[in-house]
Amino acid sequence: MRMIREAGIVVNPDLLEEAYIPPDVPGRESQIQELALCLSPAARWKKPVHAWLFGRPGTGKTLIAKFMLRKIEREANVSGAYVNCWENNSYYSVLDRLVRDLRILGAEKLNSSFKLERLALYLGKKPFIIVLDEIDQPKADERDTIIYNLCNLGNVGLVCVCNSRSVLEGMDERIRSRLNARQIEFRPYSDDDLVFILERRASLALYPGSWGKRTLEQIARLADGDARVAIQTLKNAGYAAEKEGSEKIEEKHIKEAYSKAKDIKKTYQLNKLSEHHRMLYAI
Repeated sequence: MRMIREAGIVVNPDLLEEAYIPPDVPGRESQIQELALCLSPAARWKKPVHAWLFGRPGTGKTLIAKFMLRKIEREANVSGAYVNCWENNSYYSVLDRLVRDLRILGAEKLNSSFKLERLALYLGKKPFIIVLDEIDQPKADERDTIIYNLCNLGNVGLVCVCNSRSVLEGMDERIRSRLNARQIEFRPYSDDDLVFILERRASLALYPGSWGKRTLEQIARLADGDARVAIQTLKNAGYAAEKEGSEKIEEKHIKEAYSKAKDIKKTYQLNKLSEHHRMLYAI
């Protein structure tokens, strides 16, 4: 067996990380267009239409929310903020994250009302976009408080990211009516979409000649519409081939890599369950 070239197979791992935002997102053109319509009033200094992005994990919801946030910041000079509600799962912690990220002076008091007041004063009448990712994670009363109060801020537009629309439908009628969000569905990617996405990533992140279209097609079939699993499988397969000293990603590397990617996905999903649901799963 020939020894792997010094550069290895995975030459640009950052492009295979979940946090990477590509310059364009294939397979999600209609969702981008819908969200763009929601956010477009901000370019005219008006209040954006709130949006509710929903769909299975790995369908591009968070990526599109971040992609559009960056796009409107760059093209319309409209600012925004991203909050992960899994990590910040209370009204207070969401406000604290916002005032910290915006570096609002004088908002350090341990008081939600004070933080909201300082945030409102800071934003004034400027259009502003807030992405609330994993909005299903806070408890119902905390979620209602988060949405109700942020909806009342001047020209703020909310982009809520969630696995399903049932959370929206289960909200208090007064909160749901105030939010009045445009619902944007993200269906699982087709195999062809995943192959195209993987081809874009592989051409930039992997050493030329270390992969082929058949490799990507195998990964796409295994991923079952989940781009996150597909990309992680591609990355892990590259590392598995490197470790073995192979110059190409082979089927055995893909199978090993997919097993690891599935475990990551299962851990991710289990962490989102409540403590009682995790106990039921363990039983």
